[in-house]
Amino acid sequence: MGENRVIHLIEIPIGGRGGLIWNRLHGEREEICEALLKDSDLVSDELRELLQTRLRRIDEALDRLMSGSYGICSKCGRAIDDSRLDVDAAAALCLDCWASEQGGVYSTVNNSARRDVDLNNLQPFDTILLRTHNSDYRILLLDPKTGRALVEGGQHFVEPSETLLKGSAMPGSLFKGGSICVGGRLEMWCDERAFITSAIRSVQVKHNAAAESVQNISEALH
Repeated sequence: MGENRVIHLIEIPIGGRGGLIWNRLHGEREEICEALLKDSDLVSDELRELLQTRLRRIDEALDRLMSGSYGICSKCGRAIDDSRLDVDAAAALCLDCWASEQGGVYSTVNNSARRDVDLNNLQPFDTILLRTHNSDYRILLLDPKTGRALVEGGQHFVEPSETLLKGSAMPGSLFKGGSICVGGRLEMWCDERAFITSAIRSVQVKHNAAAESVQNISEALH
């Protein structure tokens, strides 16, 4: 006689946070599948490849959700920060592991120092490298519209901390909300406390190629 086999039924989450994530991922999956089924003349080979890559990431996230491993970094096994999952529900790596691989994920948009950076012109997961007279900061944008970001650097942010970027205080002029300006002092809020950097010496932006792909997908679907 053959060995007895125990079949475990997989429960699809229908309520709570798991249900919301399931619906969000499935909603995006349906949109991508619809785009892939369009006439080939309307979907370029490059966009089709981007859509298929994103579809694989979503399917992998759904597998993790069903197996109970969702929200656990697939590389180091630590928990992925909820703020990261809020931005990309299909994220498979924690911030540390993702940052360690950014050399292969990032495409540099502008490596030269910039005089002024408008947060509204950036995308989620873009990174700002900020150098002040006293410190260096690495700022991972989570929501450019609200200024929500993970900030690391200086004496106050020894490890990445969720922070709100308010804007730059310029000497002898009005406060420039939503902007980071060389010569000004960046105002940030963390845990209901205000932090103001020393004068900014340089600002560099690294644009996340993965975020650019998601934006292209969104534009293609609408």
